[in-house]
Amino acid sequence: MCGICAYVGKENAVKHVLEGLKILEYRGYDSAGISYIENEKLRTIKAVGEIANLEQKVDEIFSNIAVGHTRWATHGGVTENNAHPHLSFTQNIAMVHNGIIENYKELKEELKLDKWNSQTDTEVFVNLVETEKGNLIQKLISASQKAIGSFAVAILDKSGFLVLGKRESPLYVAYVKGGIMAVSDTYVLSGLAQEFFTLKDNEFAEIKNDKIYFYNKNGKKITKNSEKMQFFNKKTQIFEKTHMKSEILETKDVLLETFMKYKNGDIFSKVILPKKLKEINLIACGTAYHSSLQGAEYFKKMGISAHSYIASEFRYGNEILNKNALYIFVSQSGETADTIACAKMLKEKGMVCLALTNTPNSYLNQICENVLPTFAGKEIAVASTKAYSCQVFVLYLFSLYLSGKFIEKKEEIEKVLNNFELIDVDKTLVDKISNFEKIFFVGRGQDYITALESSLKLKEITYINSFAIASGELKHGTLALIDKKSIVIALCTEEKTKEKLFSNIEEILAREGSVILVTNFENSFESLKIPTFPSEFMPLIAIIPMQFLALHMCEKLGYNPDKPKNLAKSVTVE
Repeated sequence: MCGICAYVGKENAVKHVLEGLKILEYRGYDSAGISYIENEKLRTIKAVGEIANLEQKVDEIFSNIAVGHTRWATHGGVTENNAHPHLSFTQNIAMVHNGIIENYKELKEELKLDKWNSQTDTEVFVNLVETEKGNLIQKLISASQKAIGSFAVAILDKSGFLVLGKRESPLYVAYVKGGIMAVSDTYVLSGLAQEFFTLKDNEFAEIKNDKIYFYNKNGKKITKNSEKMQFFNKKTQIFEKTHMKSEILETKDVLLETFMKYKNGDIFSKVILPKKLKEINLIACGTAYHSSLQGAEYFKKMGISAHSYIASEFRYGNEILNKNALYIFVSQSGETADTIACAKMLKEKGMVCLALTNTPNSYLNQICENVLPTFAGKEIAVASTKAYSCQVFVLYLFSLYLSGKFIEKKEEIEKVLNNFELIDVDKTLVDKISNFEKIFFVGRGQDYITALESSLKLKEITYINSFAIASGELKHGTLALIDKKSIVIALCTEEKTKEKLFSNIEEILAREGSVILVTNFENSFESLKIPTFPSEFMPLIAIIPMQFLALHMCEKLGYNPDKPKNLAKSVTVE
């Protein structure tokens, strides 16, 4: 989750790190901090809340070396003491950390320090490093062998050395103008570097004398090849008051952009499939899991057996693996910890793996032999919108490719995208829905999947306890919750389930619940009308007004849709 940025060089490191943390704030915004060298002393400044609070404290400070961190709390509450960087008991080194040290309690007991300044696992880790033997890089490598869990760390020594280490959490390092920078996301390096180095699991780096030296887990120096920066497409950027609104409004453009990238079929032709493809298994979390559910429906409609799994459940379940299956891992960031853990496990077992991500150079892309990018452009708001639509769209295109129907459908797809409509909801509807204590989303088939994603969007940014249910399941318990305080948002875009869903609406109304029907069909209920497109495109059309509904409800309640409480954009811990 957390964001790391470090700089050493000729320019102002504090300024570089602060600018990097602003870009990384999507990874966590509970608190932030910077450590730097001033007059041969290690200084640390922290602030609770957004990066702007830290910026006020470090204004006009100059140093040639600094490490910084923006936090999403895992261990310990949101306090200044728990904010990073954390200093060792000698005050000689400062550490910033992304990940979780799972055995920190046992390590804490072994260290037997008289005083602890925080409740964090990171403070334990930095003190473990301090008590090891050798120089700083040797200490880090030795400490990492005792630490169980995940970490990306940058450690600053008061003598001016900077060392890095990585296991499971992302960390990159690059030569930039005037110096060297280490970051959690290569997007920070945009405009600063053309190439970068990716630290792989249990690799370490030492930065000194304007050089980067790499080491393996045994402390031996290794040579690494740099990778070229891949930049997000910026042509479609729309600037609104919030990132979330901008990103919803970019949906049509990024879908068109994605289609143009895939139109000639070259990307699909590079996918390595099992010799006898029998089934497709999609594995993901959160919003990406919902896009995987829709993707599975597309594959099944094309006659391909498909299943979708929640990554955190799949890893610890008893699923039967199939050498003739393609395993697709869906993640906007490509850094989702549970999804990555599943990909690593299945890759080790010899399964054919494919990453569907929105982030160039992500860790998930490195694990899988196949990659399908989504070309949604940089998505900053925590609640995914345009990236979700691109995930669904690419899975649809891939289903056509595997079934041999991609070429014949291209003209129809382009026509639909050129006429794609972004349907907003008006203030009257928002005001009405906000009067109810209980909000339900219902649908059948692909509309149930849209209901799941719609409910998640509302929960993410309004903190309203809504939930989604397949409308046919209402009679099996949920109708007991329906009363005058309830409103049900029903989605209906499929002809084959239309009459059944209308009957479900009557059942709700008979129990004094209120209903808003989102549909492209004529009906006698209170409705939000959406345009009619071929059935496979309706999930892309129907989700837009639901994203706008969540956005407007959030704004009505006075919250920031880009930074919902307790959440972060990239979930890099399990």
